Amino acid sequence: MRRGSLVGPLLLIVIGAWFLAGTMRPELPLLDMAARYWPFLLIGWGLLRLIEICVWSFRGRALPASGISGGEWTLIVFICLIGSGVYMANGYRPWWNFGVITTNRVEIFGHSYDYTVPENKVPAGKATRVLIENLRGNARVTGADVTGIVVTGRKSIRSLQEKDADAADKQCPVEVTAAGEQIVVRSNQDRVTGDVQVSTDLEITVPRSVSVQVRGRNGEIEINDLNGAVDVSSDNATVRVQNIGGNVHLDLRKSELVRASGVKGNCEIAGGRGRDLELENIGGEVIINGAYSGDMQLRNVAKAVRLQAPNTDLQIARLPGQIHLDLGQFTGTNLAGPIHLSSSRSRDVEIDQFTQSLELTLDRGDITLRPMQAVLPKIDARTRNGQVEVILPASAKFDLKAVTNRGELTNDYGPALKTVSEGTGEDRERHGGSIVGAVGQGPAIVVQTDRGAVTVRKDPGTPLIAHNGADKEPLEIEKQ
Repeated sequence: MRRGSLVGPLLLIVIGAWFLAGTMRPELPLLDMAARYWPFLLIGWGLLRLIEICVWSFRGRALPASGISGGEWTLIVFICLIGSGVYMANGYRPWWNFGVITTNRVEIFGHSYDYTVPENKVPAGKATRVLIENLRGNARVTGADVTGIVVTGRKSIRSLQEKDADAADKQCPVEVTAAGEQIVVRSNQDRVTGDVQVSTDLEITVPRSVSVQVRGRNGEIEINDLNGAVDVSSDNATVRVQNIGGNVHLDLRKSELVRASGVKGNCEIAGGRGRDLELENIGGEVIINGAYSGDMQLRNVAKAVRLQAPNTDLQIARLPGQIHLDLGQFTGTNLAGPIHLSSSRSRDVEIDQFTQSLELTLDRGDITLRPMQAVLPKIDARTRNGQVEVILPASAKFDLKAVTNRGELTNDYGPALKTVSEGTGEDRERHGGSIVGAVGQGPAIVVQTDRGAVTVRKDPGTPLIAHNGADKEPLEIEKQ
């Protein structure tokens, strides 16, 4: 870099911050972000050099013969090559698909041709399951009061020449076949070879009583109004399901959105990573295993909720209310315990109106708790770095031990609880202390922070979580 330029140090800061984010928050989609937004690095670089030249001119310094040196141009070329390579590699997975070179050529130089999928009607007979095999493309499945299965749709074929697209259309007809208790819908895209890319969008109507399985590589999948089960497996898919009478199982290696509403059975979501997740009115258990970098919202789950994600473990016996979880915050209201939440990442936690026992462990983050008013549950809440606030009814009975190794102490209950500060004056915050004692005979409440204030106060009666989502409309499936 040129002597006196800010570009070099700032470039090091950006690269260092990117790697630091990857080590501290492994669930962040950093590769996707780098693949999509790497040109901003060049834009920022150019703006900085322009500002530097303007400052030099204003101060009367001699301007450089070239705004960017030869060494910088070399680095720019490398950044462009690496950024473009990451973008293409990230956009066409799995990487072991050797057709990726051909596909990229088609994407750059090819044209898109549309074809109609002829209507297929097959009697359901004794079939209880419908299997849909569609590698690339969208599928919308709707249950209805019918005695057979109806398949329509369209194909989009991208190729270098129209004759190649016409040939590919004939090579991959959509087939519907019945075999015993199963009906199979195949798009046959695997038959197509060469400089061609095929995407098939299907509209499928099935009897309400059947179960549906979908197997694909990428696309949007929507399934509505079935009494049977739903099973979806995809490398990269957006999934919406609504009004399902059986269990729902989703195995997604990557997803932008998963939305489920009105599921009477269990809802299990397994996969690598995704962004947004919304579940509402689930009659069975909810099991989530994966990393989500966006918003996770769960409302009205009749049975247990279990979440296992990188750095986060959550278990709730029932969820009459709702929870909201993102990268930096967990909020919940009306939770039926026992409740277990542990997080080894930075996250603030607010839980309002919960019952039974609560076990909460944070590596870093503030904690605010207000249990249900009727009977206090047992509470054990700890954070290594953050403030802790416990809000209890004025007439509550409990046995409290609240400790901070470094922070202020606030006690609304007066002499009933003993406040012990290990320092005096300004040293109190630095040395910490404890609030201990019993108000009547009640459950044990233990809260602890290594660094942060501890507050035990009486409940003023106002909602702890203002945005509780109670007034939100039920989730609806978006129509394509």
